[in-house]
Amino acid sequence: MLYTVLTTSRSPGISSGLTYESKDESIKEGTHVSVSLRNQLVEGIVIDVIKKKQSDTFDIKDIAEVLGNKPLLTKPQLQTLQWMSKYYFCSLRQALRVWLPTPSWKNLAPKNELYFKLIDHRLPPKRSFKQTLIVEYLKNIDWASQKELKDMGAEKSTLKTMLTKGRITMEERKVDYKTCKPVIEEPNLTKAQTQAYQLINRSDKPSLLFGITSSGKTEIYAQLISDAVKKGKQAILLVPEILLTEHCIHRFEELIGKEHIAVVHSRLTAGQRRKEWRRIHNGGAHLVIGSRSALFAPVPNLGVVIIDEEHEWTYKNEQTPRYHARETAAKLCEFAKAKLIMGTATPSVESWARAKFGEYQLVNLPERYQNHPLPDVRVVDLTKVNFGKLYPFSPPLLNAIEDRLKKGEQSVLFLNRRGSATSLMCFECRRRIVSPESNLPFTVHKDPQGKPYLLDHTSGIQASVPVECPACKSTNLHAVGAGTQKIEDILSKQFPNARLLRADSDTLTHPEHMRLLLKKMREGHADILLGTQSVVKGLDLPNVTLAAVLIADVGLSLPHFRAGERIFQLLTQLTGRSGRAKPGEVIIQTFRPDSAEVKYAANHQTKEFLNEELKLRLHAGYPPATNMIRLIIREDARTRAIQLVNKIKAISNKDNLELKVSSAPQMFGGGRSWHVLIRGVKPSSVLNKIDLKNVVVDIDPMECV
Repeated sequence: MLYTVLTTSRSPGISSGLTYESKDESIKEGTHVSVSLRNQLVEGIVIDVIKKKQSDTFDIKDIAEVLGNKPLLTKPQLQTLQWMSKYYFCSLRQALRVWLPTPSWKNLAPKNELYFKLIDHRLPPKRSFKQTLIVEYLKNIDWASQKELKDMGAEKSTLKTMLTKGRITMEERKVDYKTCKPVIEEPNLTKAQTQAYQLINRSDKPSLLFGITSSGKTEIYAQLISDAVKKGKQAILLVPEILLTEHCIHRFEELIGKEHIAVVHSRLTAGQRRKEWRRIHNGGAHLVIGSRSALFAPVPNLGVVIIDEEHEWTYKNEQTPRYHARETAAKLCEFAKAKLIMGTATPSVESWARAKFGEYQLVNLPERYQNHPLPDVRVVDLTKVNFGKLYPFSPPLLNAIEDRLKKGEQSVLFLNRRGSATSLMCFECRRRIVSPESNLPFTVHKDPQGKPYLLDHTSGIQASVPVECPACKSTNLHAVGAGTQKIEDILSKQFPNARLLRADSDTLTHPEHMRLLLKKMREGHADILLGTQSVVKGLDLPNVTLAAVLIADVGLSLPHFRAGERIFQLLTQLTGRSGRAKPGEVIIQTFRPDSAEVKYAANHQTKEFLNEELKLRLHAGYPPATNMIRLIIREDARTRAIQLVNKIKAISNKDNLELKVSSAPQMFGGGRSWHVLIRGVKPSSVLNKIDLKNVVVDIDPMECV
């Protein structure tokens, strides 16, 4: 039998595997093996079984050894890996990075654990305090593991001394990762939740669970996880970022028990990742929760994958392999015959289009849990506000915060710090100055002499700053930026007795920090929560009755075809933080109160926004109307980018591909890196016809600035 083996060697010439031979016909795909490569033994994984040799004209080396008695990856996982390599235009070895921890893979074999038993029951001398602890602990039990003894303070040196003196004995045992069958606390679904759950179960298609904020999507997740576990299968629950596991993990601990859950994310150390990998691989976890990397957990029998907040951009990996968790999960579930559920209150335009055109099943939850009313939304026009030194706080927002403080209620303030660029806006007609090439906002830059100019980061076009607005001829033009550097100081000075919490990348560096922050909010030890995107995603805080976005226009200033969609999602998610247990209010501060994103969000009109946005995308030729590829160049960037554009245009014209191609410096690359954007029905068809040496290929990019 012949086998394709992907080795741990980093040589680029063999990054898609080598052929080896073995008389052992029991070797399966996913088997961990040792093979000879350049006169030394290296580890590898079997990715394909070839029935017979195609030719006898070349020698094939034998597989040296089978390592372990269980495949490292299942067949559906290997099929997904191969699909990723092809679709995301990367080598098999690059795709394998997300599936297996860093070699050596011998470290993934089940570990043995040391157990100790007391032989001499006499107490040691008084000065041997640690030995006394061990004797007292072992007196009443038969055997104790090294981990148990370590937890009570026993050190290796103490155990070694007692072994030498013959006071204890030791034996090595295989770790049993499997836990007892979970006792499931079945969810109690409402009528609306039951109908949604039944609809999901009646279809084999991926389901888009479209439920407004606080509609109870988590309970449907719990029921689907319960179903999978009862059938002896495993479940994967993805959240946009690991900090958000603290919002929901207690619910699933109640469902099946903490010991049956594994939490997987990129912040685990190499040792922690291997330990969790072994536990999951050997059946020690029934539910895996984590960020996008949790999709690649080695569950032996996958039953369901749930993607919470499916619209979030963090599901796209920005390093090779540049996969999107949504697309990859769809393939994994297809190969594993598992269910895929994508939950959100604000579907991505791509998912909405697939639901409208029948690729996904659309499941609606249109009412809040227990019929709690949606909060009232007030829009504040910032062009009419006299801020003084309090920018960006308007009098209505300051009054609303003060009112909550008097009532003993809480406020959540959202600060969109993702975008840092400024756009040029007309304060008369509220329009931004846009590029004629891409129909996206120009970004305001300054040359070395400090003179401002406009740049389209999508097409590369530069323009002078106009004297008047091209639309209404007004000269009332202003560069609109974030203006958020002193917000915490302003709050402290305005409300000196308020207890303020901040939630951003500086204060939340570990999931435990989020857990403590939420605990303070739930227990009433804070009055105001100021934060970035983490405060709008899934927070369930019953005493929050005011939610506000300080400047809604920050994201709209980004020259990006997804800018409007992202701002609408953030605004709509923010409305879900207020009034979850008592009547609430939302304040949206904006320079553009008449923009579609603001108006639809203020009126809770998600479907209407999505339909309008989809119509615009279809008209302008942006995804999902077309497919998009981004090529990122960092060496001799400008010259190579122009050469690639010319080459791709020539191929497109010759083969009648009708591709749109443009190049520009990346917004945050300082001019040292450029990208080439390719749009069309099948832009990937040109990739094998151009020189991609030292070029990063990004399929279905989320970023294009």
